[in-house]
Amino acid sequence: MQPPTPATTDAWLDCAVPWPAAWLRLVCLPHAGAGAGTFRPWAALLGEQVEVWSAQLPGRERRLAEPPLTTMAELVPPLLDAVTARVRPPFAIFGHSMGGLIGYELARRLVARGGPVPQRLVVSAARPPHRAARTGEAHALDDAALTDWLGGLGGVPEEVLADAALLELILPTVRADLSVVASYRPVSPEPLPCPVDAVAAADDPLVDPDEVAGWAAYTTADFSLTVVPGGHLYLHDSPPPLTRLLGGGPAVPAGPGAVDRTYAEGATR
Repeated sequence: MQPPTPATTDAWLDCAVPWPAAWLRLVCLPHAGAGAGTFRPWAALLGEQVEVWSAQLPGRERRLAEPPLTTMAELVPPLLDAVTARVRPPFAIFGHSMGGLIGYELARRLVARGGPVPQRLVVSAARPPHRAARTGEAHALDDAALTDWLGGLGGVPEEVLADAALLELILPTVRADLSVVASYRPVSPEPLPCPVDAVAAADDPLVDPDEVAGWAAYTTADFSLTVVPGGHLYLHDSPPPLTRLLGGGPAVPAGPGAVDRTYAEGATR
């Protein structure tokens, strides 16, 4: 059997519902093991004003036949090329968990390349880059232990955790994605010139809201922290207040109990 051929820029991004007249495009980056399908419902949620582009990484959904990547150095350059080629400015970047780190690297390299610079970076349930490796050695767990670890995060359906055939398909991708996070070592903190908005879940067993607040060091512009109810995978049940975070108007409800914490520049650095 021939190995998969290198994917073109078309393979890396999915836009389920194009809105050519949208005032903003939103590039969404998934958590470990997830694919573009995680964000497809957001097109209806945000409506015609925001065009949703979802990253489709190797090893899942329509790219299931491709081996998943295990380092940020492998993953970001082709995604960077895809965003540059296909996503028309102005755009923002949203990343959840692993996706928050990918989003930062994507934004950082766009700045280094001379643009286009995202209007803002929204990171969700993600440690800041200098603390990313604290995810630990979950990628090195055997299948049974990794399944238990996923169950402890909450948000993964019990029927998925109990389906041996399905786990055989998804666990290698989860493990590869966790390797991306565990091996990520930013050269040095490089603040972005765009605002950074961080979202933390109040009952997240993996990432504490105080850790998420550390993203304040990664922008020379405005920073905000919003704490929402739920665990690490809260967005499967209730998305963050997207339209407010994107600066586009009233918030899409994030569920009862969401709290905003806005930090003045330098307050948490």
